[in-house]
Amino acid sequence: MRQICFCFFLLSACFLDLGLCQDQIRLKNGEVIQGTAVKFDETSMTLTFRFSKGTLGYSQTDLAEVILSERPGVAEGRKALAAGQWDQVVEKWKTAVDELMGVDSPWVLECAGGLGQAYLAQGKVADAESLYGKMKKFYSSGPAGLRADVGLAEATAGKDTDGLLKKLQLLEGQLQEGLRPVRADREALAEYYFARGKAYEKKEEWKKALEDYLRVSALYPEPPSLGQRAEQRAQALRQSRKDLVTD
Repeated sequence: MRQICFCFFLLSACFLDLGLCQDQIRLKNGEVIQGTAVKFDETSMTLTFRFSKGTLGYSQTDLAEVILSERPGVAEGRKALAAGQWDQVVEKWKTAVDELMGVDSPWVLECAGGLGQAYLAQGKVADAESLYGKMKKFYSSGPAGLRADVGLAEATAGKDTDGLLKKLQLLEGQLQEGLRPVRADREALAEYYFARGKAYEKKEEWKKALEDYLRVSALYPEPPSLGQRAEQRAQALRQSRKDLVTD
């Protein structure tokens, strides 16, 4: 009996490795389908989904919930982002973002935001602006929409730090802070304060920059790669400016 259970475990693991039955969609009519999400189409706003009966496209308006398993390379991309290895971030995350951005999934949004940051760090401003523009189209409102707006503000501001801060200030009213913000709001807050911290750092307003980085690392450390980067930037500021203190 033990051998049978072990064989079943191995078969299940193999199916997951092959990308079978790793994702789940729930339709608004209540039907739940297990399979593999293949691609979200920007033009038709449909998700192509492969399952036991074949491959079908499901309109965004028919989807009540989509649960996606992380794709290979996502974890490696997090480490690369935290380490500032931008080429690796693009290599590990671009395919997943190209295929699945449009699905309301935490790790897809994390990869989309991180990929945009990698493009900006590489000086590929047009690529970053294009990515955040698509992100805004897919997620027009709510926390995901705010994350797209923050990315667009960074991409379109260029070297105009004062202009970036003004754009970010206009978005401040969309922030949903509270005692226990939901995950999507926490991640939007993290990207907002991290972007603002970088802007303050460029203006050599060290105290404000440190406060924003600490806010991300202490209060909004999700997505994980962004929380780690905020903590690293805070530590670097403290090491370079020994007299720097926060209120």
